[in-house]
Amino acid sequence: MRITRDLLLSLARDNAAKMAARDRSLVCAYIVGSLLREDPFLGEVTDIDLVCVHDKEIKQSREIVRVNADIHLDVTHLPQSLFEDTQTLRADPWIGGTLDESPLALRDAQHWFDFTRATITGSFWKPEYVMARVNSFAGRARQTWQLLADDGLPQGIKRTEAYLNTLNDAINAVACINGAPLTTRRILLDLPERAYALDMPDLAAGLIYQYTNDAFTEENWAAWMPQWQASFDAMAAVKAAPLDVIPTRKNYYWKAASGFAEEHPAGALWIMLRTWTQMAAVLPKSEQPYKDWLAFTRVLELDSRGLPGRLESLDQLLESVELTVEKWRADHV
Repeated sequence: MRITRDLLLSLARDNAAKMAARDRSLVCAYIVGSLLREDPFLGEVTDIDLVCVHDKEIKQSREIVRVNADIHLDVTHLPQSLFEDTQTLRADPWIGGTLDESPLALRDAQHWFDFTRATITGSFWKPEYVMARVNSFAGRARQTWQLLADDGLPQGIKRTEAYLNTLNDAINAVACINGAPLTTRRILLDLPERAYALDMPDLAAGLIYQYTNDAFTEENWAAWMPQWQASFDAMAAVKAAPLDVIPTRKNYYWKAASGFAEEHPAGALWIMLRTWTQMAAVLPKSEQPYKDWLAFTRVLELDSRGLPGRLESLDQLLESVELTVEKWRADHV
């Protein structure tokens, strides 16, 4: 079966209708994310990002609904009361950011969505809200760097997680100056344009430098790929596994990474690194998938032994981000 954008939109509508039929609290359902793009696919796969708004408090904030190995819905459930605080949502880079990107309403029985969205996004780009969104990432990035520099985190995977989170937050601090935050699969594809618009043409190269080294070769990439996939398979036995990296999401990530590894190898590696580290954090440390991840990070000098040598250049990257943010603030506030 050939997967097309129209097919995925049809599946989204069908699933929204089924949800509304069995749950009378559903006020609105709307699509965000990659399906809003004319070409949403990476490696010929994408997901269906669906937001469901309910007129009561919700018990489950997120669920992954499998359709087949290549198709799934990533469903976020939000209470309608959340949208009453418009100032907070304007400062929210994720919920507010998706509302600003012209989401597609599938169900809106009470004609609630258009008015609510217009109210929130009407002042979305006022400088004070931009700075609030930017600082939510920039402040956290600097705080985490300080913990790493002061040995405020235990040795082991927590330090690698913190290091990668710092990189992600630093990049999204810049991204939020002129758009929504960037997600794992697209960060190295969309970052150059965002950064260029802010006179930071070297930002993508600076990010890549922070997690690669001379060991990132085609030979090692070929060896890592089956180990990475095996970790996804191992997640089936992990209780309370993070939804981002359950086995249903395997093709979503590895087909994307495989699909553009030749043209954007560093972007493919970032997908592998982020998701494999998320899985390693909950995989049994005595079993092979975790041991494979540990060997992978050692080769890239991203384990506890290698990270201290990277902190000075990470500090420089953060300083460049902070200077850009400060310049933007001075020009606009």
